[in-house]
Amino acid sequence: MRRAALISCLLLALAGCGGGGDDDRRAAPDGTRVDVVAEGLEVPWEIAFMPDGRALVTERPGRIRLLDDDGTLQEEPVAEVDVSNQGEGGLLGLALDPEFSRNGLVYLYFTTPEAMKLERWQFTGDGMRRETDLIDGTIQAGTVHDSGRIAFGPDGDLYVATGEAGQPELAQDPDSLNGKYLRLTPDQYHRGPSAPEIVSLGHRNPQGFDWEPGTDRLISTEHGPSGGDGPQGFDEINAIEQGNNYGWPEVYGTDHDRFTAPLKVYEDAIAPSGATFYEGDFYFATLRGEALHRLRLDGDRVVRDETLLDGEYGRLRTVVEGPDGALYVLTSNRDGRGEPADSDDRILRITGLG
Repeated sequence: MRRAALISCLLLALAGCGGGGDDDRRAAPDGTRVDVVAEGLEVPWEIAFMPDGRALVTERPGRIRLLDDDGTLQEEPVAEVDVSNQGEGGLLGLALDPEFSRNGLVYLYFTTPEAMKLERWQFTGDGMRRETDLIDGTIQAGTVHDSGRIAFGPDGDLYVATGEAGQPELAQDPDSLNGKYLRLTPDQYHRGPSAPEIVSLGHRNPQGFDWEPGTDRLISTEHGPSGGDGPQGFDEINAIEQGNNYGWPEVYGTDHDRFTAPLKVYEDAIAPSGATFYEGDFYFATLRGEALHRLRLDGDRVVRDETLLDGEYGRLRTVVEGPDGALYVLTSNRDGRGEPADSDDRILRITGLG
């Protein structure tokens, strides 16, 4: 508790003396407070806090940056990964091993010209070194719909969300690893390349997920159809269950028939991305929607849907809880689809959520 309080005070001090002026500290209408912890990043995608209070941050061009426990973003990356960052690809997900404090293992998910890669690396304190590839099989990469989120579940397994890489038929193909939720056991991700288990199929582009406290349900965000002359919007919030089919590209929205229906559908596109449970509510960042959503679930019903930071900071990529009990949000305004400010992209710290 003393360390969390110290981290909180240091980060607040940094935000208060930063060079961004009034934009570094804002009070939202609902009383929440937003502080800019770091700025000048290039399309950050994931942030993961280590046991000592520091954090690793991925940037899509292939860099892993270190955020010190006093809020200082180190200029030199701790690692650089050879990626293909065309379209929506690049260095995406990062997850720390459940035994990270003992073994220093880090897992990375990224795009190459040939395929999506899931690799195990080791953090050495001030750098990182690659150990091995983890997927026996091919996750196809595309210029769109690469998904990219990875995380460890309460069961200790490593979960991987994959997109259909712009090839919708892959989501229903039981022989493809695309458009799926995948799972690797501790034996698999500690050993080396192996065939992951397919948890669910019929996904277009899931970009965020977390487990509901008390039930351990896996709750996921997912991009609905957009672009071209077809239907627009129909982004989803889903409860992922073993063996279920979520319908893409056969169905979308609420008309699911023999497929698993979503918990919630947003008919107007908001492009939901990274997500976390925080104090019982499900928070998720949105790209096109340029906001942070807070959902309250009661079983399969959404009983509250509140929009925070609406348009305040542009495109938001993900949200996680920090060791100080605050929420941390990454912006994504330099991804070619936003209107970046001089200080973008940024790491935001949010407190005062009632």
